[in-house]
Amino acid sequence: MEQFLAAWDVDIDDASKDKKELYQALLDKLKEDESNLEVTWRLVQACLVMADSFEKVNNKGEAKKFTEEAFKYAQKAVELGPESLNAHKWYCAAVGRMAPLVGTKERIKFGHEFKEHRDIAVAIDSTDKLLHHMFGRWCYEVASLSFIERKLASALFSEPPKATYEEALESLEKADSLKHEWKTNHLWLGKTFIALKRYADAIKWIDLGLTMPVQTEEDAVTEIELKSLEKSYSKYRK
Repeated sequence: MEQFLAAWDVDIDDASKDKKELYQALLDKLKEDESNLEVTWRLVQACLVMADSFEKVNNKGEAKKFTEEAFKYAQKAVELGPESLNAHKWYCAAVGRMAPLVGTKERIKFGHEFKEHRDIAVAIDSTDKLLHHMFGRWCYEVASLSFIERKLASALFSEPPKATYEEALESLEKADSLKHEWKTNHLWLGKTFIALKRYADAIKWIDLGLTMPVQTEEDAVTEIELKSLEKSYSKYRK
């Protein structure tokens, strides 16, 4: 099993590998041992990769199906490994992907769940680049909440989520310091600078993101949004 998982971890980041086969391989392993934590949290990752593969061709139905499946495995992973960094980290990833698919009330609930599991994961490892990236995105989304959404959050929770675009920027820059060649992190740095009305900085990060090759399914989805932003903000290029 250890050898299989080590090979799988390499293959999931290899653009030449068939991601559906990697997803199926994990399902087969889970049938052998339904309580295997290492297989379960990797299934969250596999499902999100599959969701990206359908998102890039605008198949929203299949993308949603795999996102919901990722969340199901994420819940199971946390149950199996309440002290596991990867269980909580990939729970955060699944919740973040579920949030745009649900109504405002559930999205705010997911926001609280994200922060709860992110804090647990950071307590285990404060140097994980994906955690910093996801927290930056969370801060961005919370900072973007409308007045009505904030009022709803206050009614639902004694402590509604709070975050600023400056906090989003800090976390995304931390992620960049840990891994600079990261197309999606460049996208979110660009979006955050746009929110801060620092458009010249935004187009710099957008341009950098576009110079990076498309190597993963996530990169392919990111490339679409980067090109759209480049078209809108190219006039701010120095």
